[in-house]
Amino acid sequence: MKQLSWVAGLAAVLAGAPAMAHSINFDKVEVGYKRFKVSEDMDLEPFDMDTLTGVNLSLSKRFDNYYVEGNYYNVDDEQTSSTRLSDVADISVNLGLEIVQFTVGMGYIWELDDTALFDVSLHAGRVELKGSGDYAITQLGETLHSEQGSDSDGENIYRLRGQYQTRVMNDIELRAGLGFEKSSGEDSDSNPLFFVGAGYHFNAMFSVNTEYRHVDDYKTLDVNFRYSF
Repeated sequence: MKQLSWVAGLAAVLAGAPAMAHSINFDKVEVGYKRFKVSEDMDLEPFDMDTLTGVNLSLSKRFDNYYVEGNYYNVDDEQTSSTRLSDVADISVNLGLEIVQFTVGMGYIWELDDTALFDVSLHAGRVELKGSGDYAITQLGETLHSEQGSDSDGENIYRLRGQYQTRVMNDIELRAGLGFEKSSGEDSDSNPLFFVGAGYHFNAMFSVNTEYRHVDDYKTLDVNFRYSF
């Protein structure tokens, strides 16, 4: 009887104790490097550049089985060319391209066990393409004529995503997912996407994470430092 009373008391204490946090934390801020590679099917004329680099920022917060997430990145590149017009005259052309995207989303989490979960999320946002260019004609080092200009275009973007995440070997976090992405452009189709990622946790608060994402029009590679709170 004493043993039964002790077991009953222990069960009551455990039932009243707060649940342990899952090993995968959605309360986080990430900042790092993004590499954006344009596919051959994506028309960026007159820009002859296929790889842009820049910064990436994301944050998320969990509320019970739901979470909200925000993402932002800014990548750009420049190209310069020079052509000899005559023995004493040259023309130089500079082109710059910048891509800015931000999205916000909400998802639902299914915890599979203490170290693995699956979530589905819906995101909406905006993507902006900004182009600039200038040229100058010079003769013997003196500028004879120059012009410059810029233009921009933007579209709304929508994304549906499902991902699986797991924690292995205490310090390693792995994830993979599938989804669809669509922009509001007249000729835009729903493009399938997939991604894989991995992270190494130095402790409960700090980690480094990388993710590769493939969409029909582009591919990205992120390397981020994460702070979990």
